[in-house]
Amino acid sequence: MNVSDQPGLPTSRGPQPGGTRTAAALVAALLASTLLGCSGGGSDSAARPTASYQDSPPTRNGMETSQNTKDFHKYLASHEDSKSLTTIFIDVRIERSGADLSGMIITGLDPNLEDTRSPDLEKAERLAKAFGAWRTEKFQDHGIVKVYNPAMETMSAATW
Repeated sequence: MNVSDQPGLPTSRGPQPGGTRTAAALVAALLASTLLGCSGGGSDSAARPTASYQDSPPTRNGMETSQNTKDFHKYLASHEDSKSLTTIFIDVRIERSGADLSGMIITGLDPNLEDTRSPDLEKAERLAKAFGAWRTEKFQDHGIVKVYNPAMETMSAATW
Protein backbone atom coordinates (compact mmCIF):
# COMPACT_ATOMS: atom_id res chain seq x y z
CA MET A 1 0.00 0.00 0.00
CA ASN A 2 1.31 3.40 -0.90
CA VAL A 3 1.17 6.25 1.53
CA SER A 4 -1.09 8.05 -0.94
CA ASP A 5 -3.57 5.13 -0.76
CA GLN A 6 -4.32 5.81 2.90
CA PRO A 7 -7.42 7.91 3.50
CA GLY A 8 -6.91 11.25 5.15
CA LEU A 9 -3.28 11.67 4.10
CA PRO A 10 -2.17 14.27 1.57
CA THR A 11 -1.42 12.85 -1.85
CA SER A 12 1.54 15.12 -2.57
CA ARG A 13 4.89 15.07 -0.89
CA GLY A 14 5.28 18.84 -1.10
CA PRO A 15 5.99 20.96 1.94
CA GLN A 16 3.26 20.97 4.54
CA PRO A 17 3.13 23.51 7.38
CA GLY A 18 4.64 21.82 10.44
CA GLY A 19 4.72 18.53 8.54
CA THR A 20 8.46 17.98 8.74
CA ARG A 21 8.60 18.34 12.51
CA THR A 22 5.47 16.25 12.98
CA ALA A 23 6.76 13.50 10.69
CA ALA A 24 10.15 13.49 12.41
CA ALA A 25 8.51 13.28 15.83
CA LEU A 26 6.28 10.44 14.65
CA VAL A 27 9.22 8.50 13.20
CA ALA A 28 11.23 9.02 16.39
CA ALA A 29 8.31 7.87 18.55
CA LEU A 30 7.75 4.76 16.43
CA LEU A 31 11.45 3.92 16.46
CA ALA A 32 11.68 4.40 20.23
CA SER A 33 8.61 2.26 20.92
CA THR A 34 9.90 -0.44 18.59
CA LEU A 35 13.29 -0.51 20.26
CA LEU A 36 11.80 -0.50 23.75
CA GLY A 37 9.32 -3.22 22.86
CA CYS A 38 11.89 -5.58 21.40
CA SER A 39 13.87 -8.01 23.44
CA GLY A 40 17.34 -9.40 22.94
CA GLY A 41 19.33 -9.47 19.78
CA GLY A 42 22.63 -9.69 21.60
CA SER A 43 25.67 -8.72 19.65
CA ASP A 44 24.41 -10.44 16.50
CA SER A 45 23.47 -7.57 14.19
CA ALA A 46 21.51 -9.92 11.90
CA ALA A 47 19.30 -11.17 14.74
CA ARG A 48 15.72 -10.04 14.57
CA PRO A 49 13.72 -10.17 17.78
CA THR A 50 10.48 -12.13 17.62
CA ALA A 51 7.81 -13.13 20.06
CA SER A 52 7.90 -16.75 21.15
CA TYR A 53 4.22 -17.41 20.43
CA GLN A 54 1.23 -15.68 18.83
CA ASP A 55 -2.27 -16.43 20.19
CA SER A 56 -4.09 -15.94 16.91
CA PRO A 57 -3.11 -15.61 13.27
CA PRO A 58 -2.30 -12.09 12.09
CA THR A 59 -4.80 -10.15 10.00
CA ARG A 60 -3.83 -8.87 6.58
CA ASN A 61 -4.98 -5.42 5.49
CA GLY A 62 -8.23 -5.85 7.40
CA MET A 63 -9.16 -8.99 5.42
CA GLU A 64 -10.84 -11.84 7.26
CA THR A 65 -8.47 -14.67 8.14
CA SER A 66 -9.13 -17.86 6.15
CA GLN A 67 -10.20 -21.04 7.90
CA ASN A 68 -7.06 -22.83 6.61
CA THR A 69 -4.91 -20.11 8.19
CA LYS A 70 -6.76 -20.43 11.52
CA ASP A 71 -6.55 -24.25 11.48
CA PHE A 72 -2.84 -24.33 10.62
CA HIS A 73 -2.13 -21.72 13.30
CA LYS A 74 -4.01 -23.83 15.86
CA TYR A 75 -2.00 -26.90 14.81
CA LEU A 76 1.33 -25.07 15.21
CA ALA A 77 0.30 -23.64 18.59
CA SER A 78 -0.62 -27.09 19.88
CA HIS A 79 2.86 -28.55 19.25
CA GLU A 80 5.71 -27.34 21.42
CA ASP A 81 8.35 -27.85 18.70
CA SER A 82 6.44 -25.66 16.20
CA LYS A 83 4.84 -23.09 18.51
CA SER A 84 7.43 -20.45 17.64
CA LEU A 85 6.41 -20.69 13.96
CA THR A 86 3.05 -19.03 14.77
CA THR A 87 4.75 -15.64 14.62
CA ILE A 88 6.10 -15.89 11.08
CA PHE A 89 3.30 -16.80 8.71
CA ILE A 90 0.52 -14.56 7.46
CA ASP A 91 -1.74 -16.61 5.23
CA VAL A 92 -2.31 -20.21 4.14
CA ARG A 93 -4.01 -21.12 0.89
CA ILE A 94 -4.80 -24.57 -0.42
CA GLU A 95 -5.81 -25.20 -3.99
CA ARG A 96 -6.90 -28.38 -5.71
CA SER A 97 -6.11 -29.11 -9.33
CA GLY A 98 -7.68 -32.47 -10.08
CA ALA A 99 -6.27 -34.97 -7.61
CA ASP A 100 -3.29 -32.75 -6.80
CA LEU A 101 -3.23 -30.34 -3.86
CA SER A 102 -0.95 -27.38 -3.58
CA GLY A 103 -0.43 -25.33 -0.46
CA MET A 104 0.85 -21.80 -0.34
CA ILE A 105 2.13 -20.15 2.83
CA ILE A 106 2.76 -16.42 2.72
CA THR A 107 5.13 -15.27 5.45
CA GLY A 108 6.82 -12.21 6.80
CA LEU A 109 10.16 -14.00 6.46
CA ASP A 110 13.12 -12.60 4.56
CA PRO A 111 11.97 -8.97 4.56
CA ASN A 112 15.35 -7.86 3.17
CA LEU A 113 14.86 -10.13 0.14
CA GLU A 114 18.11 -11.98 0.66
CA ASP A 115 16.62 -15.04 -1.03
CA THR A 116 19.02 -18.02 -0.76
CA ARG A 117 21.30 -16.31 1.77
CA SER A 118 18.38 -15.46 4.02
CA PRO A 119 18.85 -16.15 7.73
CA ASP A 120 15.15 -17.13 7.68
CA LEU A 121 15.62 -20.06 5.32
CA GLU A 122 15.69 -22.59 8.18
CA LYS A 123 12.38 -21.24 9.52
CA ALA A 124 10.80 -21.49 6.06
CA GLU A 125 11.89 -25.13 5.81
CA ARG A 126 10.50 -25.90 9.28
CA LEU A 127 7.23 -24.22 8.33
CA ALA A 128 6.93 -26.33 5.15
CA LYS A 129 7.59 -29.54 7.11
CA ALA A 130 5.05 -28.57 9.79
CA PHE A 131 2.48 -27.90 7.07
CA GLY A 132 3.02 -31.38 5.64
CA ALA A 133 2.70 -32.93 9.09
CA TRP A 134 -0.55 -31.00 9.70
CA ARG A 135 -2.11 -32.05 6.39
CA THR A 136 -1.03 -35.68 6.86
CA GLU A 137 -2.29 -35.86 10.47
CA LYS A 138 -5.59 -34.05 9.96
CA PHE A 139 -6.54 -34.86 6.36
CA GLN A 140 -4.38 -37.83 5.22
CA ASP A 141 -3.88 -36.14 1.85
CA HIS A 142 -0.84 -35.44 -0.32
CA GLY A 143 0.48 -32.49 -2.27
CA ILE A 144 3.18 -29.84 -2.43
CA VAL A 145 3.56 -26.71 -0.34
CA LYS A 146 5.57 -23.60 -1.10
CA VAL A 147 6.62 -21.01 1.48
CA TYR A 148 6.84 -17.45 0.17
CA ASN A 149 8.39 -14.25 1.50
CA PRO A 150 6.43 -10.96 1.29
CA ALA A 151 7.69 -10.38 -2.28
CA MET A 152 6.20 -13.76 -3.27
CA GLU A 153 9.60 -15.35 -3.84
CA THR A 154 9.69 -19.07 -3.01
CA MET A 155 11.83 -19.67 0.07
CA SER A 156 11.12 -23.37 0.56
CA ALA A 157 9.06 -26.16 -0.94
CA ALA A 158 8.14 -29.60 0.35
CA THR A 159 5.89 -32.49 -0.57
CA TRP A 160 3.66 -34.23 1.91
